Amino acid sequence: MKIENAICSVVCLQAYRLGNGDLDLHRTMIGRLIERELQRVITGGSYIFRVGMTMGADIWAAERITRLRDSYYPEIQLHCYLSRETQADHWPADWRRQYLHVLAGADEVVFLQDKYSKGCMARRSRAMMQGSGVLLAVHDNVAGGGLSRVIGHAELQGIETIVIQAREGPEVPAGYESSRLQVSSTYPAEFSRGRSAIKRAW
Repeated sequence: MKIENAICSVVCLQAYRLGNGDLDLHRTMIGRLIERELQRVITGGSYIFRVGMTMGADIWAAERITRLRDSYYPEIQLHCYLSRETQADHWPADWRRQYLHVLAGADEVVFLQDKYSKGCMARRSRAMMQGSGVLLAVHDNVAGGGLSRVIGHAELQGIETIVIQAREGPEVPAGYESSRLQVSSTYPAEFSRGRSAIKRAW
């Protein structure tokens, strides 16, 4: 198996894009969908999972990867990619607790730089996707932003892209258009899975 077919990058919604709803409910529902897709890509041959570890569904995805590794698939690995060493220094206590717990159980933690600088998140995403065969993304209905650029970059590079998307996202910011994905009726009404229609250069 080629190494690029074994690596799956996971990029997800940040906390501020999850809205003001019940985060515990989001954690459960989105987590279940992430886990379903993780099992699919594991069956397909992926065993190295790179996660960016921002507040939100990134951390929930990392939790699910750890659970699958410790309970069912001991061969898989969690590699946490951090934009900077100080990434979680000013996070709310609950998020920081989850973050540190995940890092403690990771197979590898990669720091891209010491402290924040412009573009550090994009550099982290590029590093994560280097050599990846699959991108698994959790996305809302807003076409703009770093997550959409990551999806567009993956597709331009020929990386298989799997998107879990909330049907109802926040309002579209000025200057952007909503980009909806093809949906599957096999998922709960609140969420859907499909191929990204976004084609943006990095």
